[in-house]
Amino acid sequence: VLRDEEQIPLAPSSVDLVVSCLGLHWVNDVPGALAQIRRALKPDGLFLGAMLGGQTLQELRISCSLAQQEREGGISPFVSPMAQVGELSSRCFGKFTICDAIRHL
Repeated sequence: VLRDEEQIPLAPSSVDLVVSCLGLHWVNDVPGALAQIRRALKPDGLFLGAMLGGQTLQELRISCSLAQQEREGGISPFVSPMAQVGELSSRCFGKFTICDAIRHL
């Protein structure tokens, strides 16, 4: 099923697997989308997801903000806010959450 992550059209406890690859970081309500995914999963269902989060694109955000502040005297966001993925996933999926982060220095 390919759909908008804002409104997931799945009945409660109806699927064994939900996969989301680099789509959830564009959702306006990430906790709401994760809650919909959890409701759609069967009790032993699996959610596999990959999303940008945390400090992703931090240097780009800082550079854009500094340049805009210098040129226009104020700033507005150019990069979407990034969720704290580990915290969100454990709140939505509970004790069986495994969250891995790749950090580049």
